[in-house]
Amino acid sequence: MSMASTIPLYQKIYDDLRAAIKDGTYVQGDKIPSESELSDRYEVSRITVRRAIEDLCSDGYLTKMQGRGTFVESRCLNSKLLRTSDTSSFSQLCAQINAVPGAHIVERQIVPARHDELDFFDLADDALMVLVRRTRSADGLPVADESVVVPYEWGAPLLNADLEDGSIFDAIEGLCGRRPKATSRWNVNAVRATTEQAALLGISAGDPMLYSETYYLDGQGAPIAISRDAFVGGRYQLSLS
Repeated sequence: MSMASTIPLYQKIYDDLRAAIKDGTYVQGDKIPSESELSDRYEVSRITVRRAIEDLCSDGYLTKMQGRGTFVESRCLNSKLLRTSDTSSFSQLCAQINAVPGAHIVERQIVPARHDELDFFDLADDALMVLVRRTRSADGLPVADESVVVPYEWGAPLLNADLEDGSIFDAIEGLCGRRPKATSRWNVNAVRATTEQAALLGISAGDPMLYSETYYLDGQGAPIAISRDAFVGGRYQLSLS
């Protein structure tokens, strides 16, 4: 029996499409053949084709656009985040791969502090928080749904600060002279995109996302911000060590 005959059919489709992307047959933004067309070409079921396409989407080579088809993805944002006391802003992560960071404000509002926020910032039960929600992009490609909260008592100026395409870490430092330098807690979970996130980030509802909740400290170890971010699967890589 030849080695080729032992390769799962979906793996051959995966390998062929990936090779076509790598050699430039398909370039960024190109639409690949439909599941039906690939099914006929390889003489396999659409379920087999779908498995290969889903794996290519998960690995960052393709992206599904609801109602439009499946397209070659732009490069994934490859940022190596280490589980240490050091932190990097989104803008710094983009700089590491020579990508231009972008940010678009979705909402800014004053909200009651949640229980975990009260504990982290050591606030009174009736404390208020400033919530800033933005979409983040790299080279124009939507990458994340970002929500940052800080105490209202010093963070109120963020409600009117220019945060379009800027670093919120820089804005926080400008307001209070402190900058996130470490983390006290970092939670990571696999989630699915909501309908709202799909519309914001140009993906489909239910697409895989990486949810990260980070509790930031300043250089003196005092709490300064909490960031809750949902990254598009395939457009962001996470490396823990």
